[in-house]
Amino acid sequence: MEVNTITTPKIISCDDLSDSSSENNTTSKGLLNPLADELLTRCLKVSDEITLLEKKLLQRLPPKQRSKKGNLPIELRHFKNAIMVEQRALENLSYTPSTPKTQHALRSSNLKFLESVWAVAKTCSGLQVIFRTVYLFDHPTDNVAKLRGKEKKQLKRKKTPVQVDIIAQSGLEWIKVANLSEKRLETEFAKARWEADGFREDDDDEEDEDEPKEDLKDEEQDAEEEEEGREEESKESRQKSILEFQHDSDAFSLVKSARSMVLAAQQTRVQYLHPEITIVLPNISYDPADPLPGSPVHALISAILATGARVQTSNNNIISPTPPADGTTLTDNFGNTITHRSPLPPSTTPTPSTITTTTTTLETAEAALTTLSITSDPITLITPQILLDCTILLALVSDLSHESVVEKPIFHRYILQQVRAEREEPLLPHWVYPSIQGRDMVCTFDAYKRFREIVEIVGSENEKMRAEALVWGGVGRDWRHPPSSSSASSNTRKSSSSSSSSSNTTTNDTGITKLQSGDLLLPDGRTRSSLLSTLQSLSKHTVPINLRLPITVVDSLETQIMSHNPVAAKIGPELSVVNRSSLFTAWEMGVTIVTTNGSVVKRLEWLVEENRIRDDDVGPKVHLLAIARSLVGKMKKGAEILTEGE
Repeated sequence: MEVNTITTPKIISCDDLSDSSSENNTTSKGLLNPLADELLTRCLKVSDEITLLEKKLLQRLPPKQRSKKGNLPIELRHFKNAIMVEQRALENLSYTPSTPKTQHALRSSNLKFLESVWAVAKTCSGLQVIFRTVYLFDHPTDNVAKLRGKEKKQLKRKKTPVQVDIIAQSGLEWIKVANLSEKRLETEFAKARWEADGFREDDDDEEDEDEPKEDLKDEEQDAEEEEEGREEESKESRQKSILEFQHDSDAFSLVKSARSMVLAAQQTRVQYLHPEITIVLPNISYDPADPLPGSPVHALISAILATGARVQTSNNNIISPTPPADGTTLTDNFGNTITHRSPLPPSTTPTPSTITTTTTTLETAEAALTTLSITSDPITLITPQILLDCTILLALVSDLSHESVVEKPIFHRYILQQVRAEREEPLLPHWVYPSIQGRDMVCTFDAYKRFREIVEIVGSENEKMRAEALVWGGVGRDWRHPPSSSSASSNTRKSSSSSSSSSNTTTNDTGITKLQSGDLLLPDGRTRSSLLSTLQSLSKHTVPINLRLPITVVDSLETQIMSHNPVAAKIGPELSVVNRSSLFTAWEMGVTIVTTNGSVVKRLEWLVEENRIRDDDVGPKVHLLAIARSLVGKMKKGAEILTEGE
């Protein structure tokens, strides 16, 4: 680990903000080890920010989830333990007299690295983990998804651990932070070149030990001439030195780590994709306009890019190994793409200099932590328009979700489990409403038809009324008797022409009219406001005012996607009609499907992996709520239905 001898400005802990600087200076004079106290103050600051982030994350969880260990959306356990270990060591050293041994221990502290990791983590979006060990398996990467059973168990025994400092972008970015300074880099680069030259000289000695001395004199003269001409070496020779650096990258563990992370990422898929690798160099700057070919900095960046990883420098430039095909992005002299991370809004994102500085205002830190807690929520990945499948529609109308249902012996055991779960943790306010409010909602006709069939057969009167308020089937569309495409389009055109005659309204192809007031008017006279009022009158929970009712019915697009997507064409027959209709329509539309059907989601992911044609093939975007609700009408098998009044 590198030793940084630069004196770092003292950071005031959150608990000591009220103390004046003069009082702090007076106190530090009486300490046995002022340097240890300075490092301890910085360590406590990071610890306080971690505690604050945990509180913000807990506040975003439903009450029932807050008491469960390891339930935070960001895994901080290993990083927090590392901070605590460092804190205990610094506390012990602060009560130890300053000696050369203790000073060396303090300057070798791991705190600076931990601070750098924390500073980079606070600039990330969709943060998931700080400090995680992933594994590089010893097998061909293209056979991972097809291994099953005993083969997969044997595979797990052949693995190499790879340390990842930060996992962000909801799992799609793996980050490694390296506190390598330019001075240290120059030393490492010179050492690698010296070793390489030494090996070449040894080879020359072995080959030429039997040659005459006169030939040796000639070689010495040639070497002197070569030395004189080194100042005028061409760009091609400088490129050769970079290649030598890459081949001799064993002297730089960072390049080896980058290579291992890239290989491990190629064996891992998150949301159907391989994670991208980013190596962050907070102490090294890089000017894309003047890369200085042959310099240690450029050699290191080129070596990392050669592994397939990206590089982020202290000036917040992200250099990608593969420039885009359109050529519109800024590139350096060697074709490396220059982009910016910019994961957070400008108002709350720490400036790029925060990666290299050790101080930050309390307001900026709290704003960054607030944004960090928000972006870690999977809800932020949901698209503005969503598609609801049959399971969510049933949960939205079920009496279990809206009323206080009393347990009865005639209930199916699954209904009884849902009654108890709803009593402990209500589904709608904690899970469903946050996922769908403020978004335009649609469902396919196949899902709508199946949903209405279930409601008509086993639904209560309240459940039927909610179904009418929630979903609008469209003009001329009857779920009992689906119209032909020609008649449906004719009815839609007729409705559109009749509604467009009003100068203060606009009508879309569903027959819904948008008023100038912003409200919606259905052909049957109902408005969005009346639909919300109806739903609120039938529910004990507060219905969000930004719930964009009604849910509109759209035609299934499964035929379209199967005609041009070979992966969808392969896995289509493996799914039921209703599931295929919802999943494939969301896939074709490019919107998120919200569902509670975890088994179908898992099967779909497995099918996509099994039938993948290209490496970049992806399935539909899915937001899974692993809590389902059925209609109360489902009875225990063989039980007698109680008559009214019993």
